[in-house]
Amino acid sequence: MAKAILILSHQLLSMVEPIKHIAEKSGYISFILSSASERIEKPQWSFDKHFVHVTNSLHLTHADIDQFLTDYGQGIEFAGCISVWDGYRELMAYANQKLGANDISEDVVGRLRDKLAMRTRLREAGLSAVSCQLLNEDIYQSITTPENYFIKPRTGLASMGTFPAKSLTAYSQLDALWTSAAADRNYDGVFSADNGFIIEGFISGTECSFEVSVSDGQSDVLAVHEKLDVVQDTWSVLEGACICPPRSLNAEQTEAGKTFLGKVMRTLGVHTGVYHVEMKCDARNRWEIIEINPRIGGAYIVDSTRIHSGACLLETWLRLITGKSAQRQCRHERTTFFRVFFGQSGRTLQRIERNVTEPQVLLDKVLYKPGDRLPRVEREIFLGMALWDITEMAASQQPDFFNQTNDYLKTEYLP
Repeated sequence: MAKAILILSHQLLSMVEPIKHIAEKSGYISFILSSASERIEKPQWSFDKHFVHVTNSLHLTHADIDQFLTDYGQGIEFAGCISVWDGYRELMAYANQKLGANDISEDVVGRLRDKLAMRTRLREAGLSAVSCQLLNEDIYQSITTPENYFIKPRTGLASMGTFPAKSLTAYSQLDALWTSAAADRNYDGVFSADNGFIIEGFISGTECSFEVSVSDGQSDVLAVHEKLDVVQDTWSVLEGACICPPRSLNAEQTEAGKTFLGKVMRTLGVHTGVYHVEMKCDARNRWEIIEINPRIGGAYIVDSTRIHSGACLLETWLRLITGKSAQRQCRHERTTFFRVFFGQSGRTLQRIERNVTEPQVLLDKVLYKPGDRLPRVEREIFLGMALWDITEMAASQQPDFFNQTNDYLKTEYLP
């Protein structure tokens, strides 16, 4: 009998099709457990109704995992569970513990997603010099240099509520911000429990994301993406573009980042899995962790990594979960660049179309069409994204090209 993989989907999304393709290519049957959706009538992936269950709730719970395994587990040997949805990472760990698959524990997942707990542990180990505390009104009123601090949810996602402390003009704004996030049905279950905001010392430097796999406690960095065009919206950070490998760091700085990251992961009890880790390197070549996401990166991180190093993050993760070695091809590294396009909250699109670039786009995706009204939310709204292979482009030509790609996706809104 073929073994099966359980895929957890949030509201019929969460990269089900590529995960399903990789699982089935590896010889597994795919079972999908998804929460319901108010915005999608049916899945955008191929499925057999006998292998899919959609709950009545907008987010999954531990009870849903238990019920699914009771209903479907008879006669089926599950090799493991996987989900790219940040809000289900503890559920994935819970399912893998029940299935005997290879994963970190729910406690370790919680320690990584809880930014206060993560920072506190790193400070205790001498791996962070950044101050961090749970924010309350007394602390807020005591701040005399807000430009030196940054505020973010203790546990959250989609860059919601991440902003410099100087942007906050009254402590009461935080209550309104959290209420707005909790009412966002697309992120149901993420902000339902008020775990509060933290305030950290501001971290300066060149910002990168490290795409890393961990096997038997040893870290292997598969790609490093430098973040370009990072801008601050009212209550969230918008990351407009990435280049891989970094253009602002030399090989020695990047290697130092990899070594530092290995120490961090061991300190936090991470022995297996695939991670999207955000870090900064300052002018004195010191690295600091921004956050550790116990999942793959979003946008075109997976495709960019595959083109850059030949490593498929999803396939690597699935192999680790099922107890296999994390194999990858050895190849000449290529240079990739991708851009993400954001929409305006609450506006209705009148026009959205692509422009031609040179070199031509390698991959692109547009998520909305003319006539669509964008959600009225205080977070990033993805309109689309595009990816280029710029290996043959001289470094001196890159800035002009980056500016050119700003207009790849042209949008107009109704008045």
